[in-house]
Amino acid sequence: MFGTDGIRGEVDLRPCGTREAIDALVDDRRLTLPLAWLAGQAVARTLDVEGAKVVVGWDDRPGNPALVQAVQDAFQTAGWEVTLLGTCATPLVHHMLLKTRASAGVMITASHNPVEDSGLKVFDAAGRKSTPELEVRLSRTMLDLAQEDHDLLHLKDTTAGCQADDPRFERAHAAWLDARMTDLTAMFPDTGGALLHDSTMPLLLDLSRGSAIAWLPAWLDARELSVEEVSHMASAMNRKCGAGELAPGKRWTWEEAADEDHLLLRHVRRAPEGTLLGAALDGDGDRCLLLVAESEGPAVVDGDAMALRLLESAARDRTWTVAASIESDLALSSSAQAMAHVGQVMETAVGDRWLAVALAEASEAAAPCVIGVEDSGHLVLPSRCPDGWSLVGDGAASLVAVLLAGLGRRGAVRQPGGWKKRVSIAPAERSRWTGEGPLADAVLATVHAVLPHAAEVAAGGLEAEPNLLMVQGTVDGVRFSLGVRNSGTQAKTSLSARADHPRAMAQLDALLMALDDVLRPELTP
Repeated sequence: MFGTDGIRGEVDLRPCGTREAIDALVDDRRLTLPLAWLAGQAVARTLDVEGAKVVVGWDDRPGNPALVQAVQDAFQTAGWEVTLLGTCATPLVHHMLLKTRASAGVMITASHNPVEDSGLKVFDAAGRKSTPELEVRLSRTMLDLAQEDHDLLHLKDTTAGCQADDPRFERAHAAWLDARMTDLTAMFPDTGGALLHDSTMPLLLDLSRGSAIAWLPAWLDARELSVEEVSHMASAMNRKCGAGELAPGKRWTWEEAADEDHLLLRHVRRAPEGTLLGAALDGDGDRCLLLVAESEGPAVVDGDAMALRLLESAARDRTWTVAASIESDLALSSSAQAMAHVGQVMETAVGDRWLAVALAEASEAAAPCVIGVEDSGHLVLPSRCPDGWSLVGDGAASLVAVLLAGLGRRGAVRQPGGWKKRVSIAPAERSRWTGEGPLADAVLATVHAVLPHAAEVAAGGLEAEPNLLMVQGTVDGVRFSLGVRNSGTQAKTSLSARADHPRAMAQLDALLMALDDVLRPELTP
């Protein structure tokens, strides 16, 4: 029932039973009130401790008031104390959980998914997102609960808004970022604590019509950064706005950008090459992508390019550890390994939770000298908490960090310099791809056939990605990596090829085409 990052589905508030609710999610990707109640009950029973309490946050989706009430009822029925944070970003649930020493946290959101969707992200007492092991336990408990008789007639569709238990929670994210400024300035000292932007025009800010609209523009303005927020014009969260609609590697001409439906692109104006044009967060505020002016038009600055800038400007009086997902630019890893102040570079499974897991041990010894990155805009950075340091991806803090690192200076953006491409087989019968067996053998045979001169070829996987087949090696002196994995939330199987130099592009492009020919007939339902 859990995908790459929690439970997600299209909200369906029609009455149904608990068993029907399970089938609706598994078979039709529909999220119902009984399903949300079952999930809350499962968390309460699985993580139960004496004096248990949970913090609950949500974003501004039309179905969320009813889902919040279902989750609240589930925990209260189990005897837990519930604190409602109100509409907020996902990272604030992590922060408030640690600050209040709660036993668990739940964020009701579907991140960058369409506004008609919603979902649940679960955090444990350490502020960590749910692991596959915990998700298996939660799923089994939900299945067991669904076999029992529960009187859930009081759960109903409601349009009444939900309020935070304490009005101070509305300023909590701004106060948290205030507190982080000292550490972020010490980590990235290039601008001496100033948020620089070399442009006569305001920095365009697209907050996906999420909760950050209520505080982030004013917060940046108070630090003398001129911004213009555009997503307040959107008809709904994530609709023609936000980071979810901006793909890494995407470029437009100035004329194309003016004709786009995306609000950030429509507001872009011609600017000298190298000018930082805008920043976009996703709906639940845990990631950030940027736009920069190139000679022909705007281009997306992805998480890899942002992390490269952070590393280039990172304090040299400490040794840094870097974690990058298997879909990040290989040239980022190569560049990081060549930096004298970087001690270790790790590769992780897809999902910001795995960045945090990989960096956890390093952060205990060397915090705050760690950076985690996904090209989708997730940057995991350290934050102080009552018991030391925690690791969290926060789109607002990511924007502040890269501005402190000088990314707002004209010409400061530098892409890592590698090459990557993804191909999706959709719809796909995901059960047919396991990362092993005859299909995996066919992938390896195709690699050897298309790249006969490849050297140091090795195949394997990652513990956190049970269906991943990753093939790595070198071709003509260029490092390459191929990954085949199932999507955690959609009926598709993804093929991802990467190289740390573009000169391998043609060969890897041919490999992707050949693999598509091999796998598509086998995986298509």
